[in-house]
Amino acid sequence: MKKIIFYLSIVLFTAPMFAQKSVNNYKYVIVPNRFEFQTKTNQYQLNSLTKFLFNKAGFNAFLSSDEMPKEVIQNNCSTLTGNIIDDSNMLSTKLKIQLVDCYNKTIFETQVVKSKEKDFKTAYHKAIRKAFEEIKSLNYNYQPINNIYKEVVEEKIVVQPKLIKVKKEVIEKEMEKTDVTEKEVVVVRAVPKIKTAIKTVAKVTKAKNILKPHNTLVGNYNFERWGVSTISKKGSNYTVVGGDENFEFATIYKTSKPTVFIIKWLAFKQPQLLEIGSNGNLKIDSVKGVKTIKRVN
Repeated sequence: MKKIIFYLSIVLFTAPMFAQKSVNNYKYVIVPNRFEFQTKTNQYQLNSLTKFLFNKAGFNAFLSSDEMPKEVIQNNCSTLTGNIIDDSNMLSTKLKIQLVDCYNKTIFETQVVKSKEKDFKTAYHKAIRKAFEEIKSLNYNYQPINNIYKEVVEEKIVVQPKLIKVKKEVIEKEMEKTDVTEKEVVVVRAVPKIKTAIKTVAKVTKAKNILKPHNTLVGNYNFERWGVSTISKKGSNYTVVGGDENFEFATIYKTSKPTVFIIKWLAFKQPQLLEIGSNGNLKIDSVKGVKTIKRVN
């Protein structure tokens, strides 16, 4: 009974901690290069203005095309995405600003602000500055919290080899306990062990031969609505260019693993894990499951 009460107290204590997350628990704000309602990158200089005003309000803000700190690449859940939601009509410009986390949950949202200026650029700039008055009143002050997501991932990576090691030790102990005079039993245990070793070596060799032609992201891929698009090297990262206008719609960053990357979409979407397979195709971990992008050359 005491154990049940103890576990319940832990749940009741930790649940409010997650429920009460605020903008202060996030270290960075990423502003997309193009908002959903824009027809081109940084149209009317709205994106660069939004980044500037976030920094002025005390946040650590970047455009999605900027070079990111390593912390952002390794753990995108330490960031918020700053979006502008446009609800304008023929009579006035209406918009609000949202701060969204890595699970697409809205952490903060301003009231809808209006501007009746006839010039689009002037109207948007005035409305955005007005909305930021509410963001300034938050008095942002970064207060880090434990990253549960990162701890769970690390635990999964460590547990698997431990299980394999324990299994091997158990088999060896069983073989030590077996009477040497029982020759038939010893032979039966030895044969599978030799076969397994041979099978493993063959599998690794084959995998290396397959991966060799596709050890780089550079190439052409079918990105569905963008059609055949090109991934090319840009500094220490990669860019994805496609569409009829050859638009740069994503940036890919390296991680500590040679086949695993992080892709950051330039329009509205959160960063996602990307892995290059042995056949050269890309696998992207999205909300709806693993999505495959096929290499076309």
